[in-house]
Amino acid sequence: MSKVDINATITVPNYPKGKVIGTYGLLGGVVGGLILFLYIAIGMSIDIGIPLRDSLLFVKVAPAFILSGFFGGLLPALLAGYIVSKFKIYFNSVAKVFPLFIIGFMSTFSFVVWFMIGDGSVNSSMTSDILFCCNGGVSAIITGLIALPKHK
Repeated sequence: MSKVDINATITVPNYPKGKVIGTYGLLGGVVGGLILFLYIAIGMSIDIGIPLRDSLLFVKVAPAFILSGFFGGLLPALLAGYIVSKFKIYFNSVAKVFPLFIIGFMSTFSFVVWFMIGDGSVNSSMTSDILFCCNGGVSAIITGLIALPKHK
């Protein structure tokens, strides 16, 4: 038997751009919808006082949040996947979390601004818009854990 070097890394000859963009497109909005669902479900259970284990409503509403998160987050997630594939980001250290958050935040921010200008509702709450964009950043990190290659 031959010995395997512990420090050996796997080399990827070509960066999997299609896999990264496709996975971001398919999972980015779904992950964002799940995060939004958990935020609202936990907030409602704390605010109203409904225990999570006693509420069947949360289970019934979860697929609607996932589906609306997919369709609502499809374009920002595709944009984030495209930007990540252009920068050829590998998820080989924890230091890659910050660039992924910034890419997800900015792609979501660009679409929030685009919809606000197109809708004429520039007077919306800035706090909710920033939290929505943070949701896009966290979604980009979680999707990056799944979609990005792990080694150079």
